[in-house]
Amino acid sequence: MKILLFFTFLTILFSNFALSEDCYRGELSSQFCDRDGDMMADSPTNPKKLTDPYTLVFGMVPSQSFVFKKGSKEALRKHIEKVTGKRVEIFPYKTNSAELEAMRSGLLHIAGLNTGSVPTAVNCAGFHLFAMTSNPKQYGYTMQLITYPGSGVKSIKDIKGKTVLFTSSSSNSGHKAPVAIFKEKFNLIEGKDYRSRYSGSHKKSILKVANHEYKVAAVASGFTRILKQDGVIPNNAVKIVYESERFPTTGYGYSHKLKPSLAKKIEEAFFTFRWVENNKTMPFNKFNETKFVPANYKKNWEIIRLIDKANGITYNCK
Repeated sequence: MKILLFFTFLTILFSNFALSEDCYRGELSSQFCDRDGDMMADSPTNPKKLTDPYTLVFGMVPSQSFVFKKGSKEALRKHIEKVTGKRVEIFPYKTNSAELEAMRSGLLHIAGLNTGSVPTAVNCAGFHLFAMTSNPKQYGYTMQLITYPGSGVKSIKDIKGKTVLFTSSSSNSGHKAPVAIFKEKFNLIEGKDYRSRYSGSHKKSILKVANHEYKVAAVASGFTRILKQDGVIPNNAVKIVYESERFPTTGYGYSHKLKPSLAKKIEEAFFTFRWVENNKTMPFNKFNETKFVPANYKKNWEIIRLIDKANGITYNCK
C-alpha cells in the first residue's frame, strides 16, 4: 500500500512538473512563458489549449460606469461583434479581484482594467495588454490628493496623524501611487504616520470628502471635474493638495489563451473603433478620451511596476 501511495505521489509530482514548461518567464506565473521578451504570457504552443469561444465576455472597469458617454459601451460592443464575427457580452464586474479571477479561470476573454491591476493580471491571469484610451491633448492621468476648504490640510505633511481615504488596494492612483509617494518623498509610512480607509471607488471618495466625512482622499485626476460638471458636487466642494506625475490610463487586453487570429481581430476592432455622433468624433468617455491607442506593458507600465516594488508588492499567484 505504501509503495502504491509513493508511486502515486511521484506521478502527481512529475505531472505537475510537466505542466510547467522549461522556458523564460520573468515574473510571470509558472504556467506561462515569455519567449519574445515583452513581459507578457505567450500564446500556448499546444493548439488544444487555445480557445475560440462562441461568445466573447468583455469585462469593464468596475465602479466607473458613470464616466462613459451614453451609448458608448454598446457602440463598442457592436463594433467588436462586427469585426470578430463573434457574439459579445459585456459583464459588469463589481470588483477588480472578481474581474481578475474570471480571466484567470477562463470565464473572461476581453477586459478593461484599472492601471494598478494590470501587472497582477499580466503575471497571474495571462492578461495580454494591447491598448489604452487616449486624450488628444495629453497623456494619461495623475494622482490627486484632495481635501475640502477649511479642513486644515494644506500639504501632504498635514496627513500625519490623520485618516487618508483610498479607493481600493489594487488601484494605482487610489492607493499604490500615493502610499509610495508619501513614503519615498515625505517619509510618511502607512499604518504608522497615517491611517487608511477604503471607499470602493473614486466617486465615493470624492463625495465623502465633499461631505466632510473625511478630510483627505487620493483619487485619479478627472473624476472631480466630472462630478462638478455633472452637478453632483459644487465647484468649491474640494481642492487639490498635491498632484503626481502622469500615469497610463485604463488598460485593455485579452486572455493569452485566445486563438491568435481571434486576438488579432479583437485588436483590429479596438483600433478601428470611433465613437461618432452627429458626424463628429466625440469622446468615448467623460475623460474626453476619443480613441484607443497601442499600449506597451514593458514600457508604459514600468512606472507602475516601480511603484509596486516601492510598496513591497510582489505578484504571488495563488
